Amino acid sequence: MDKSTNSDRNTNTTKKPVNIRKIVFFPVYMVIFMYQWIREKIQYSIRLTLSFRYIGILLITMFGAGLAVILLFGGIRIHAAVQQNQAGIQEILHRDLVAPPLTDGELNGELYALIQDYCQENNVLLYADDPQLKIDLTMDHGFREYGSKSAYGIALNGQHIYFSMQKNFSVGSNAVKMVIYTDIQDELWTLRSLAAIMGMVYLVFLFLALIAIGLSGKGIFQPIKDMTRTVRDISEQNLNLRINVSGSKNELKELALTFNEMMNRLEDQYNRQKQFVSDASHELRTPIAVIQGYADMLDRWGKNDTEVLQESVTAIRNEAVNMQELIDKLLFLARHDNSTLEFLKEEFSLTELLQEIVRETEIIDKGHKIALDIHQEISVHADRARLKQAFRIFLDNALKYTPVNGEITVKAQKDSAWTEVSFKDNGIGMTQEELRRIFDRFYRSDQSRTKATGGYGLGLSIAKIIILGHNGKIKVRSKAGEGSEFIILL
Repeated sequence: MDKSTNSDRNTNTTKKPVNIRKIVFFPVYMVIFMYQWIREKIQYSIRLTLSFRYIGILLITMFGAGLAVILLFGGIRIHAAVQQNQAGIQEILHRDLVAPPLTDGELNGELYALIQDYCQENNVLLYADDPQLKIDLTMDHGFREYGSKSAYGIALNGQHIYFSMQKNFSVGSNAVKMVIYTDIQDELWTLRSLAAIMGMVYLVFLFLALIAIGLSGKGIFQPIKDMTRTVRDISEQNLNLRINVSGSKNELKELALTFNEMMNRLEDQYNRQKQFVSDASHELRTPIAVIQGYADMLDRWGKNDTEVLQESVTAIRNEAVNMQELIDKLLFLARHDNSTLEFLKEEFSLTELLQEIVRETEIIDKGHKIALDIHQEISVHADRARLKQAFRIFLDNALKYTPVNGEITVKAQKDSAWTEVSFKDNGIGMTQEELRRIFDRFYRSDQSRTKATGGYGLGLSIAKIIILGHNGKIKVRSKAGEGSEFIILL
C-alpha cells in the first residue's frame, strides 16, 4: 500500500521536460511572426502601406540631407585647411632671406629648417621630387599612401589621415612641384561629432514624424471607414442611407457624391420595381376575380341556364383577352429591362405605314375625325412592326381622351436631319403634374375616366421604349382643356 502511494506521488510530481529548442529559437519565431504580420497588413491595408511609404521617403530624405550637410561641411573644412597650408608654405618660399635659394642643387639650409618647423607645427607632410630641390618629410613617419603622388589622394600615417594635393611653387627662378599632405584628423572628428548630433536629432524628429504620420493617416482614412460602415449598413429595408459629405473637400468627397448618386438611382429603380410588381398584381387581381366569380356562378346554377352560361363564357373570354394583353405588355417591358429586346430594322415607307394605321383606326372608330397631313414620300430605316405598335399607342391615346366628334391630326414631315411625326388632338389635355408622369408604368392621369377608357397605363411606357430604341426623341405639348400633341423625332 505504501509503495503504491509513493509511486503515485512520484508520478504526480514528475515535471514535463523543458523544450530548449523553443526557448532558444523564440526570438527567431517572433521576428518571423512580426514580418508575416507586417507583410499581411501592408498587403491588405492602404493606410499601413502609405504610412510605410511615407516613412521610407522620410528616411531617404533625412539620410540624403544629412549626408549632404556632412559632405559639404567636411569639404569646406578640409579645403580651408589645405588652402591655409598652401599659403603658409608659399609665404616661406618667398622670403627674402632664401634668395638665392639654391646652391649647387641643394636646398638652402635655413629654408629647409623653416619648412620643417612649419610642417611640424601644423601637422603637415611635404614631398618634392625635383632634381634641384629634394624634400621628403614622409620617410620617417610610417607613411602609407593610397595611389601615386597625384593631384589629389589620401594617405595614412599611424592614427592620422592626410589629404594630399599636388601644387606648383616657384623657388627663386625655379618651378618646383610639391605634394602637400594636410592632416585632416581633426576635421574628421568634427564631422563624426556632427554626424552623431544629427543622428540623435533625426531620431527624435523621426519618432515625432511617425506619430504625425499615424495620426494623419487616421484622419485621412476616416471618411473611407465611414463609407465602409454606411455601405455595410445598407440593406433592402434602408436603401435611403447615404454617406455624409459635409466638411469633406478632397477627392474622397467626389467618390462619396458619386456613391450617393448611385444609391439614389438604385433606390429609385428598386422603388419602381416594387411599384411595378404591386401594380401588376393589382391589375391581374381584377380579371382573375371576375373569372373566378363567373366560374362559381356556373358551378352553382349556370349549367342548365343558357342565358347565364352565355354571359359567363363571354365575360371569361373577355377577361382572358385582357389578361393576355397585359401579360404581353409585361413581357415586352421585361425583355427591355433585361436588355433582350431586339429591333429588326429595314427600309420602308413611313407614309404608307401612317396611312395604314389611320385607315385601320377609322374602321374601328366612327366617333372621331382623323386628318392625315403628309405631303411627301418619307422612308425610314426602322423596325416596322414595333414602330407601328408605338404609333398606334399614340393614336389610341388621343382617341381615348378626345370627346366624340373631336378631331385628331396625324402629321409627318422630313428635313435633312430628322423625320417628325406628330399626333395632335383637341381633347381634355393634361396638367403639368400629369405631363411629368405620363410615361411612368401603370400611371393613368385620371382614375375616374380610366374606368371608361380602359387600359393599364403601360402603353406610353412601351411607346417611349420603342422610340428611344430607334435613337429617337419624344416631345409633349399639352394644356388642360385645350388638347395634347405628341411629337416623335426619328
